[in-house]
Amino acid sequence: MDIRIVIPCYNEPHVLLTLKSLSDCERNNFQVEIIIVVNSYSISSVEIKEFNRETYARLNDYALQNNTSGFILHPLLYEDLPGHQTGAGLPRKIGMDLAVKNFYEEGNNQGIIVSLDADCTVDPNYLSTIYSSFRKLHLKSATLEFHHAVEHLAENDKIRQATEVYEEYLRYYRAALEYTGYPYAYYTIGSAFAVTAETYRQAGGMGKQQAGEDFYFLQKVFPLGKTLFIDSTKVYPAARTSDRVPFGTGPAIEAMIRKNDIRKLSYQVRAFEEIKVLFDSIDSYFKKENPEILKKSRALPKHLFLFLQEDNFFEKLKEINLHTATISSFRKRFFNYFNAFKILKYLNYVHPSPYMLTDVREQYRQLRLIQNAN
Repeated sequence: MDIRIVIPCYNEPHVLLTLKSLSDCERNNFQVEIIIVVNSYSISSVEIKEFNRETYARLNDYALQNNTSGFILHPLLYEDLPGHQTGAGLPRKIGMDLAVKNFYEEGNNQGIIVSLDADCTVDPNYLSTIYSSFRKLHLKSATLEFHHAVEHLAENDKIRQATEVYEEYLRYYRAALEYTGYPYAYYTIGSAFAVTAETYRQAGGMGKQQAGEDFYFLQKVFPLGKTLFIDSTKVYPAARTSDRVPFGTGPAIEAMIRKNDIRKLSYQVRAFEEIKVLFDSIDSYFKKENPEILKKSRALPKHLFLFLQEDNFFEKLKEINLHTATISSFRKRFFNYFNAFKILKYLNYVHPSPYMLTDVREQYRQLRLIQNAN
């Protein structure tokens, strides 16, 4: 195999549409295996477990009728997984661990593992674009463009409106990260990324988190080597509510509809501007002694300086300088320290005080004005 696609499947009525979308993709001289992990947890209802068994049977029938030497469906059934919530982390890990194992047994540590969800469709050039991008550019990982499928819903449909707002939030947050100068400003969406088998192993594999497993995993992946945001093909997740996980797209949409408030509050642009001030100046901290570092830091925005003090920033910077000989290695170690988790910690430090969470559409408009002015 050249590509193995891993799809967790929990109580999914339309997974065959996902399969059809993949089977309709352009394919040249590369081999594809689709690993679908049909899963339930010990807390799952009898009805869901029975539906999963029916899904597993349908997938096996599909495999018998449609598998070829170059396009193989491999369904798995896992029941009674442990956990107090029914998240996608563990089944995604099960499928990806198997994909890596098979790639290494085949002697192919550059085999491509693609993460997808069972409510998605994809563009016809999805597989060929992923394959050619990894092979021609020698990628370690990639994230993919996405668009939640809402066009079939009426413009006044609450699910459509809430989905559009949440997608705008995702795009604002990434754009704001990129504006700060953070080098790993990529989307972290479970249905829209790919890694090589070697990169997966280097990152320590997928976590078992019941939500956010994609975010945690990709934070380990991005520093390992060349990552590309592929925008020449798209993944189309379904627009829908969900109570399966505590946070993410589905719960956010459900919460907006339940409150009858189709808004998404987000961090203010000015907080990202403060982070940008720090990131723009990091080279000036290279091989400097603590008194000079402290003097430079006092010129930073007030709340950022207080945050850095509480976070033992100055001791950490001393350690980074001690273990780096070049500016490039200094930058890499710095961003391993001041990573996406640290950025999020600072954003929460200054919200809701001194900065109030505000409507994401207004903040995104302000960010675009700032970017255009520069």
